[in-house]
Amino acid sequence: MYKLYYSPGSCSMAIHVLLNEIGADFQLENTAIREGKNKSEAFLKINPRGQVPALAEDGKAMLEGGAILTYLADKHSSHLLPSEGWARAQALQWLMFCNSTLHPAYSRCFWLMRSEEPGKDAFLKKSAEWVNRLWQDVEHQLQNQLYLCGEECTIGDILLTVIANWSGNIPVPITIGPKARALFARVIARPAYQKALATEQVEYKMAS
Repeated sequence: MYKLYYSPGSCSMAIHVLLNEIGADFQLENTAIREGKNKSEAFLKINPRGQVPALAEDGKAMLEGGAILTYLADKHSSHLLPSEGWARAQALQWLMFCNSTLHPAYSRCFWLMRSEEPGKDAFLKKSAEWVNRLWQDVEHQLQNQLYLCGEECTIGDILLTVIANWSGNIPVPITIGPKARALFARVIARPAYQKALATEQVEYKMAS
């Protein structure tokens, strides 16, 4: 059995959705960041960095979201990650875009919002401009297709949809195009996503 340490609405939700998609037997441990649960002594033994997600299995723990998503999709032969070739490479490319480019761009904005450094407002505006540039890239990718990699949903689309819902927490306008919002609507309509939203008690606000 898996055990997922999560914080409601955070990037860990993508793993929660995937666990639902593959019909896995798993437990959830609410490690809410806003409540400081990620700094508890018990959780720091799982991940000394105090970050979610963390996935425990058979006394071992995996800590990086992109790696967890890939591991689970491969282990359970999920259609959300192609098994080989160019299709797999593209799916991994977009998963890494979400995990390693878009996610840190949002994190930079959140860090600046908490900062007391002089000139932080100007830096926050520039950081939000970069987030908007990334969403332009997504919109361009979706010009002639339903999902990031074509006509089928992949794990990158799921993580993209999770991250997009953070946009309303930034006090600088984040502009997301209509094709991306239509993608979000399709993704959150999946029963696995609806179940995760209900369990984590998260409201989705970014779909068209």
